Amino acid sequence: MKDRVYIIGVGMTPIVKQGGPYEQMCRTAISEAIEDAGLNYEGDKAAIGGIWYGNCGQGMLTSQHSVRGQVILRRLGFQCMPVVNVENACATATTALNQAIQHVLAGASDLALAVGIEKIMPDLTTLDDHPEIAAAIPHMGLASFWVGCEQDRKQQYIEKWRKEKSETLGIPYEQTDVGKDRSPFMDYYAVKALKLMQKYGYTQEQLARICAKTHHHSTMNPKAQYRKDFTWEEVMNDKPITYPLTRPMCAPTGEGCAAAVVCSDRYLKTHPQVKDPLLVLASVLVSGRDRGDFEQDISGRGAAIAFRQAGLGPKDIDVLELHDATTFGEIFQTAQAGFCRPEDAGAYCASGATALGGELPTNVSGGLISRGHPVGCTGLAQVYEIAAQLRGRAGDRQVQKAKVGMNINGGGLIGVEEAALGVHILRKAE
Repeated sequence: MKDRVYIIGVGMTPIVKQGGPYEQMCRTAISEAIEDAGLNYEGDKAAIGGIWYGNCGQGMLTSQHSVRGQVILRRLGFQCMPVVNVENACATATTALNQAIQHVLAGASDLALAVGIEKIMPDLTTLDDHPEIAAAIPHMGLASFWVGCEQDRKQQYIEKWRKEKSETLGIPYEQTDVGKDRSPFMDYYAVKALKLMQKYGYTQEQLARICAKTHHHSTMNPKAQYRKDFTWEEVMNDKPITYPLTRPMCAPTGEGCAAAVVCSDRYLKTHPQVKDPLLVLASVLVSGRDRGDFEQDISGRGAAIAFRQAGLGPKDIDVLELHDATTFGEIFQTAQAGFCRPEDAGAYCASGATALGGELPTNVSGGLISRGHPVGCTGLAQVYEIAAQLRGRAGDRQVQKAKVGMNINGGGLIGVEEAALGVHILRKAE
């Protein structure tokens, strides 16, 4: 980036099943971020020149849908400054941060605040009312006979789909069982995984080893939703969701809030009380496109733009947080972003290379699968982890000598890839 902009404060609640009222979660994360930035939460609110409030489900649950941020933030004493409501599926919080950064870069103000918050959203346990998700499942066959069909015919259609999946992808029929009460997004990820397993030779054992690694990271993160160790064998033998995915490989729903304070170069130079600022080397937001199954993905395009913006390459990244809505996301995005070749990605990620102490520590927070995935909060939760790592504040999960960190955060599904994606590259300021 040509102009300098910094993240000088971050805050986050623990990710939990029930996180309390919106105001309580916002106050916890925002006050931590503001005080981390060297400001006083009660006395310096007016210094914030703009707030980007990221959320997806609040309007379905409470308050006025179109002014969600104003409703909650007014109750916390944030008045007069512009509040912009951001909604971009799972990429919501990263989008909020991107827009706060653009606001400061444009010179509109010297301080901006990005917030991402989510409570449990209404369940998406069926494809019936979500044809856009069903249509996103590539070559699955399910969409064509599932959406809109009669209830008493669904079982025979499911059996037909299982038989086709078994024959087409070469997996045992009994492993195609469809779990109950799961998000339809898991079907999408499962088929995406199977297609690349068939092409590149990835295995379910590799997924299980990567999953166990990420869950182990979460045991060292006091803000993670789940902090349980698994062996890879336990992962393999856990409850099947939709083959090849078992329960520990899939991100849980949860509630949480994260926030970041962004400042200009001018502000930083005149406020010596700021400690450990992080220079934003890249802030990228891209949308999906129609493409073939094996063409470059949105993750690859977004990462390539970020590397160009930062003037860096994959070898320069010391710590990575990426969007593992399922464990397969680590294999896929690691390859797409250029950290390894697609044909090597399964073996690379399962080898320990992406574990704490490896050459590319990835999802040291526990990732979405164990830190948790409160949709509107996730991107800033990733940035919170990167900030902790670059500042040397990550405790037992600290990546040694980490100077440059990257987050990749996707959102929504249209066609064969995410609808939106945000990427940031940060460096500890010298």
